[in-house]
Amino acid sequence: MFTQLPTELTLSVLSFLDLSCISVLPLVCKSWKYLIDENESTVYHRLAARCGYIHSTAVVFNQLPSLYSAKSLASVTNWKSFCQRRVHISKSWVGKASSHYVSYPSSGSKVHRIKVDEKAGIIITSFRDGGLCVSDLTDNQVLWSLPKPYVKQFAHLEYGEGFLIFDRPGGDKEVWRLASDYTSTTVQSKIHPDQVAASEEAFHGHAATYPRGHFKPWAVLKMPTATSAFRFVYPTLLVGARDHAFLWGIPSCKLTQTITPIQEPEDPSSAFAVVLSNAPPFDAAIPRLGRLGNLNYVDVDHKHVFICGVSALRVFSRATGKCILDVPSARQEFGSRKFSVLYESERQTKGAVLVNHYTDGEVLDVSSSSRLRIIDEFIAVHVSSCGRHLVAMQASSQVVIIENFQGGPSSLYNRMVHIQLGLVRSRSKYLAIHSDHVAVANNNGLFIFSLSAVLEPRVNPSTSLSRSLVISRAPFFGYHLYMSNLTCLQLSDTGLYLNWDPSYLEFCHEDEDEQRRLHALFQVRMSATDRTVRHFRTPTGDMIIMLDEDDFFTERSTVCGISFTPG
Repeated sequence: MFTQLPTELTLSVLSFLDLSCISVLPLVCKSWKYLIDENESTVYHRLAARCGYIHSTAVVFNQLPSLYSAKSLASVTNWKSFCQRRVHISKSWVGKASSHYVSYPSSGSKVHRIKVDEKAGIIITSFRDGGLCVSDLTDNQVLWSLPKPYVKQFAHLEYGEGFLIFDRPGGDKEVWRLASDYTSTTVQSKIHPDQVAASEEAFHGHAATYPRGHFKPWAVLKMPTATSAFRFVYPTLLVGARDHAFLWGIPSCKLTQTITPIQEPEDPSSAFAVVLSNAPPFDAAIPRLGRLGNLNYVDVDHKHVFICGVSALRVFSRATGKCILDVPSARQEFGSRKFSVLYESERQTKGAVLVNHYTDGEVLDVSSSSRLRIIDEFIAVHVSSCGRHLVAMQASSQVVIIENFQGGPSSLYNRMVHIQLGLVRSRSKYLAIHSDHVAVANNNGLFIFSLSAVLEPRVNPSTSLSRSLVISRAPFFGYHLYMSNLTCLQLSDTGLYLNWDPSYLEFCHEDEDEQRRLHALFQVRMSATDRTVRHFRTPTGDMIIMLDEDDFFTERSTVCGISFTPG
């Protein structure tokens, strides 16, 4: 019947089908095969737009290299192969298609921090003993580097849109820019003489690879006071201090905003505080929050600043500078839905490195929630790509997700989800998010899940929580002694990157006995109960968990990871 309709109308109907349906239509009859073959480019172009792979059908095929990396577009020759590639990558992220472990030896050893730019094809690393290296993502070649005396030990890295930022001894921040993006508009007065000398030395040492992977100095930012955590999301560099949040504009390198106080701001849950903040001053004190404590992590987007302190997770509005959300870190339950990952798993897909585990879900009532607290702290937070949701990690292998964090305090409990990734006593290591994918590393293992899958039961209340959420795990990155060395985890469109011992990764891949041992170790850790957790109680009855101590096991740590593209 459809083949008797006008072609344009039939093609419009086909645009609502997914790839698997369109792929089988040519097998139905000759008429469908002829229609699909004759209009293949149009069919798959519209499919790409409907699935969100491109913004609209106004995007033409030769514009794809400006949207995706060469790794993402490998073997892509037309709209059909492009859609097939995107579907494979999406399935690989959830353990439903082939993927493979990888290592990048040229990234160096004793790696501390990692930044990956798949479009530029580079990996940037800093090291525990100092120095910085830029290596080729595909050719295993060092492209550019800065020496140990220049880049301090354990330097933190931030990167985005060609700008590289790291901290100097004393707390000032260095800004460099990809040589291929460098222009004559640089504010010369902000370039430090040390940068110029280091740049010349680096160029002469790697002249053969210029300009690929090379950086040139852009500025040194002088901090107004002692600072700690910092985060760069183009075009804003957020630098946290004891009671201030400094926001710098990049590339202008100007301090554009300062938010203070962050330690004891006005209480956002108090209507009295809102009234007072807009009223003439008088003797009544404005209700304020308790002290935030030391800063563990910060994040930023174009509307908000996010700060993890010892005692709470706080969100500040960039428009007003005021705190709009405060989530204390000491609670027994976070939110109306709680998931716990189980040892039981699905059958592993052939060729996939991920194993998908079921979860045990339960619905909690705020009225039945215990008043006794577990003393913990938020150590990382990221905002979703849409800017509406928060993903935060606590020290004790727990993840807290806040849906629509701007929705006000009245229904906050019902918009929060609590995910327990193994034993509470296991120490959390790192949190990363890219698009819809969330990855969490702790001493129980390396876990990956979809943010939209977590929020699905809320979007569709008829969905049962029992086994409604599947969480993937990378078995070869599960040995807790090696996990103790992990200091960075990064996600990209097609891969996951972390610092790991490559020799042990290779050993796991080749030795089936070690694979069985890792499987047994994970079973033991997941079968153990938290009743055996070491803890003590405060005079108020609150519980303080004694986390497992890290055992540093190896000196060798380079960039390894998982590639979610066909091997």
